[in-house]
Amino acid sequence: MRKDIENYLYKLTKDYSQTAKTSFSASSISQQVGLNRSTVSSYLNEAFRKQKLLKVKTYPVSFLHKQAFAETFFEANHLEYDSFEELFSEAPTKNKEKDPLGTIIGAFGSLKEKINQVKTAAMYPNGGLPVMLLGASGSGKTFLAEKIYEYMVEKQIITFSAPYISHNCAQYFNNPELLSSVLFGYAKGAFTGADTDKEGLLDAADGGVLFLDEVHRLSEEGQEKLFTFMDTGEYSPIGNDSVRKKADIRLIFATTEDIESAFLPTFLRRLPVVVSLPSFHERPQPERLQLIDQFFIQESNILQKELSVSSKVIHFLLDADLEGNVGKIKNLIKFACGNAYAKQHDNQRINVKLLDIPIENLLQPFSSAKVTSQRLMDERVYLPNTEIQPDLETSERKRLKTFFTRLLDDYKKVEDGVLTPGQLISFATENVVLLMDEFVFFTPEDKETSFFSFITYNIRSSFQFMNENYGFDQDGNKILSIANYLYVKENQDFLLEHTDWITLKNSLLHFLEEQMRDEVWLAKRFLNSLSLHLDSEVLDEDIVFIALYLHSMNLTMTDTSTKAIVLAHGYSTASSMANVANRMLQKNIFHAYDMPLGITVDEVEKKVFQYIENYPVEKGLIVLIDMGSLNLITEKLASKISTPLLVIDSFNAPLLLEVGNLINNSQTIFEISEQINETLPIKKQLAMPKADKKKAIITCCYTGMGSAVQIKEILQKSLGKTGETLTVLPYDYQKLKENKRRELPFHIYNVLAIVGTENPEIENVPYFGLDKLVNGELIDEFVQNIAQHFRVDDQGLKQELIFNFSLKKMVENLTILDADRVLYLVSETINEIERVLEITFDANKKYLLFLHISCMIERILRKEEVDKQEDIDEYVKENRVMMEKIHRSLQNIEEKYTIKVSSLELRLINDIIFS
Repeated sequence: MRKDIENYLYKLTKDYSQTAKTSFSASSISQQVGLNRSTVSSYLNEAFRKQKLLKVKTYPVSFLHKQAFAETFFEANHLEYDSFEELFSEAPTKNKEKDPLGTIIGAFGSLKEKINQVKTAAMYPNGGLPVMLLGASGSGKTFLAEKIYEYMVEKQIITFSAPYISHNCAQYFNNPELLSSVLFGYAKGAFTGADTDKEGLLDAADGGVLFLDEVHRLSEEGQEKLFTFMDTGEYSPIGNDSVRKKADIRLIFATTEDIESAFLPTFLRRLPVVVSLPSFHERPQPERLQLIDQFFIQESNILQKELSVSSKVIHFLLDADLEGNVGKIKNLIKFACGNAYAKQHDNQRINVKLLDIPIENLLQPFSSAKVTSQRLMDERVYLPNTEIQPDLETSERKRLKTFFTRLLDDYKKVEDGVLTPGQLISFATENVVLLMDEFVFFTPEDKETSFFSFITYNIRSSFQFMNENYGFDQDGNKILSIANYLYVKENQDFLLEHTDWITLKNSLLHFLEEQMRDEVWLAKRFLNSLSLHLDSEVLDEDIVFIALYLHSMNLTMTDTSTKAIVLAHGYSTASSMANVANRMLQKNIFHAYDMPLGITVDEVEKKVFQYIENYPVEKGLIVLIDMGSLNLITEKLASKISTPLLVIDSFNAPLLLEVGNLINNSQTIFEISEQINETLPIKKQLAMPKADKKKAIITCCYTGMGSAVQIKEILQKSLGKTGETLTVLPYDYQKLKENKRRELPFHIYNVLAIVGTENPEIENVPYFGLDKLVNGELIDEFVQNIAQHFRVDDQGLKQELIFNFSLKKMVENLTILDADRVLYLVSETINEIERVLEITFDANKKYLLFLHISCMIERILRKEEVDKQEDIDEYVKENRVMMEKIHRSLQNIEEKYTIKVSSLELRLINDIIFS
């Protein structure tokens, strides 16, 4: 009898999060085990004295199984507590905050937006937002609800001891009224059989999470009562509307039905967050494979056997059109492993074959949308007592992942100023070359199969396209290396769940475009061409890898000059004239479009923009056309382009040669426009972009482009999000000095300012000398200039400029402290001083405070004293109020560095502020 009570309490404690707290009382336990209350109470107190139970002195008194509690939560320090809150306050703090939702397969892929939705709902103040999960049976709604609860506990949105109550409403299919009574509780006499008052799920879930699966089983009356509770936090038990109960509950619903037809509109209006979960076959292949791996790992752990699963089983599970989604896949894997285990239980390795799957499932058709087009995978081996098995991947894929991990680590070092951009490019290029050298000699087992041949053939076609259009030479080793690279990857985004990649890839791509513009552009064009042949998407990781590979070959654009296209009516008029001109110029300068006689201006426009999409036209575009309507064509094109445009009407062969020669001689589009007038009578129009010009700041340096690029990087870092809409453009100082506003940036951009080491003296463009920014003299003026065009945090931008231009280096030179940490703390302190004193510092004063307080911290840590001040006592009396406010603002620094700021130090800060 005693053992029955102990076993029951053990199970009850293990299920604590899904159990009402009143269930741990002697009275409740006596009802469950069928013994009178006094007997149960006697047994419980005896077990407590033997230190087998924990006692919580609530009303009524509760008992928890000590061992079960330790297994589920943590080792309790005492046996007796005044409340559950006191017990759970002993929970050990975590060294690193976890993200249970981030561990879900697909959290950074197909489920990324869904996860963000539920996080928003969970974090929303005043009780969060109700969440409705939609999806077919087996799509993971119950699993996601549990993870939402874990996320709330981890983020301390709800307490560690908060209940999680999960209830499937489908069991009340024929009795929705009974479902309402279970949900809200009922009063004695509410219906036949209601002999006592009974608490409902809302009572049990108070303070925690209630998950109602198949919630569409609620009657309309039940839905009305539920949304009234969602509005007010109050409800009445069935049969007694005079009683008003309150509960604080986070609600999660789930249904497989169409919500528009299954729920009242008034109920749906209370659901701000509706999350639709994809079926198994709507998931990307990498995610489906991860789920399959996870289930086989679980079975390996259960069976305590090594599992070898044939490639045919994996492909069947990936592609068969099975009902039941993830749940069905999991059950099939469980059955197949059990079936194989029954036949081979004496073996250390269990071989799982296709025939271990139930025959009725093997006859299911394959999902036409998801059949794996790639080569058959190798068999996959799963080991017991593991959670993640990276050895399921090939060594080549592991090396690729390692490359990207190192690249991201190095990129973070560039952002932190530990590495220079040039060093990053050099290291990454070397690693790419090593990998590609390996891929040249990599021999796939099925190298002669159609898939590998298909890749190789289409890479050759893409190389030919690149050669014809961009001078990109074919090379057998290049083709082989890229073919093996794509073969190893199987066109999978294997960085789908790499957190750093998700966070940094956009800024990394932007960085590479700045450092290797030509190579990134060529990589995109090559991969775009290849993707059309392979019917696959272009992945960002492939752009990065191929661009670095091209950089290793010292490839650059063969032609970055002004571009020119020829449009003429007739079957081959344009192409014939362009070919003749290109042969005579010995360079592929003109691109031709032959046009039918009835072509409209809109169709001409499409042809031009088709060219712009495929070719870089930053230096401007010359359009030679034979159809007249010069004004109309120029106006339509100029309204949409972002570069200078020269339209020439009624061209001939001599004109083509003249234009081609000028392009060959690296003349700008403006120079070409001026010079062709002198030799040939033509109709032309030179147009600047009519669309609003993007705003820009030009950086320059008398000594060359290197420093201009460094100034640009500091400015971009300072500008933060504003830098996403404001272009910072390094440019050649000598060209600016000589050509002034004739240089291309002034035609393409609205130049707000020039920052540099020497003033190129451009009329009506403000110049900010680097020295004046470093010493803070022109910071205010610079920020005012930016603020005229963008909504910026003036004070924040000033502080960022001070940080990035000089402070960090100054602090690193003057102290041995961690510069980033000390500057962050000092920044917070200065903000606090401004707040408590109700003043705003100018840039110079703020700069001085940064340096002074940073050095003060180290001075105190070294126990160095400032000069004696004979009048300190009198000074403190006169300035007591201000000094106390300043001292309070310094408390964070005192706590972080365990120091005490003296009156002598406070006086110095006070003098800086008010002198």
